[in-house]
Amino acid sequence: MKKIELKNYKSKDKALVFRVNTSVCLSFVFTLFSLLSFSQVQSSIDVDSIKIGEQITFKVSVEADTSEVIVFPEGQTFGALEMIESYKIDTTKKDARFNLIKKYGLTRFDSGAYTIPRQKILIGAKEFYTDSLKVEVREMAVDTTKQGLYDIKPIIEVEKSTGNWWKYFLVILIGFGVAAFLLWWFIRRPKPLSEEEEIALLPPYDRAKLALQKLDESGYLQNENLKEYYSELTFIIRKYLDEKVYDRALESTTSELVLRLNLLKDGNQIEISKEDIRNIETILKRADLVKFAKSAPDIALAEIDRKTIDLEIDHVKEALPEPTEEEKLLDNQYKEAQVRKKKRKKILVTVLISVFLIVATITGFVFKFGFDYVKDTVIGHESKELLEGDWVTSAYGTPPVTISTPVVLKRMSLPTAQNEPK
Repeated sequence: MKKIELKNYKSKDKALVFRVNTSVCLSFVFTLFSLLSFSQVQSSIDVDSIKIGEQITFKVSVEADTSEVIVFPEGQTFGALEMIESYKIDTTKKDARFNLIKKYGLTRFDSGAYTIPRQKILIGAKEFYTDSLKVEVREMAVDTTKQGLYDIKPIIEVEKSTGNWWKYFLVILIGFGVAAFLLWWFIRRPKPLSEEEEIALLPPYDRAKLALQKLDESGYLQNENLKEYYSELTFIIRKYLDEKVYDRALESTTSELVLRLNLLKDGNQIEISKEDIRNIETILKRADLVKFAKSAPDIALAEIDRKTIDLEIDHVKEALPEPTEEEKLLDNQYKEAQVRKKKRKKILVTVLISVFLIVATITGFVFKFGFDYVKDTVIGHESKELLEGDWVTSAYGTPPVTISTPVVLKRMSLPTAQNEPK
């Protein structure tokens, strides 16, 4: 009975040992799988001791699955150390995993022992942290027995920058050019005359003849528009008489005009015949009947009247006395005065347009860029000239100190300790 019980206990112990061994193996396998499947984060620095101002390269390595989104730290998250450069991520792929390396350039300008704090890396939705690392920043020993200590050098006078004076000169030159062009365009340029201006420059006799030709081409008779025809016909003869014989011929009635012609004939001021005056009177009265009494003479009679007016214009021209020297002089003076008046008007218009354009341009720039900017640009400013000039960038020492200056700096040898005043 005891032997049977003892055998049962041994079989139970073996089963228990098998189960424990199986659990340990499975745990080891799952742990190894989880380590292989999870992301790996490592950090390191190239040196742990530097001089003031030297650079430390802090490297973060991350191994993760290709489907994961990885976020590295950005900004000044390195404690007392200052990040001076953030390098691009170096990525390599192995099988279905990525190996990413991110480097940072760090430095410190005060001596002492510092710690790079743990940096947070986001891989997907999980947070991972790097190890904290110790860094020592050493002072730079200066041997004062070999290197003397000197005061700050005094301010050195520099040559005044010419700046962008040529740009302002070019703008002024262009402005004068535009003004000269406007003056030439509005005053000196020979302008092509319009048809009305060319007709206005003709003598009264030539204008009257040209008006009769245009009346023939108007088509009034063909359309039986006798009212317009006689209006134009009488205006031509009245206009000619107004300019050469009686200066109120246009506003006078027919009877007043005929009376004035007879008075001028009787006073020997114009050598025109009674028959010519009767012909003019007959046509003017017939025109009044057509315009005001709706009379309708024959087309043939209208054509005869047109030829009569043409002939009477010739007779009036022949009857006019020759102008005296005084009249010619007065006429020339009048024409010159008119020419000067036109020139003055053109000059005034040109000046006003130029002033308006200049004021409008300056006002537009003031509204867009501000008054100070326009003032500094037009009048000039020393600081603005220096700012807009071509600056030269130089680097000195290790680590380099970068300086930007408006002029090229020249190297100068420092005086030796023997030459220094005691």
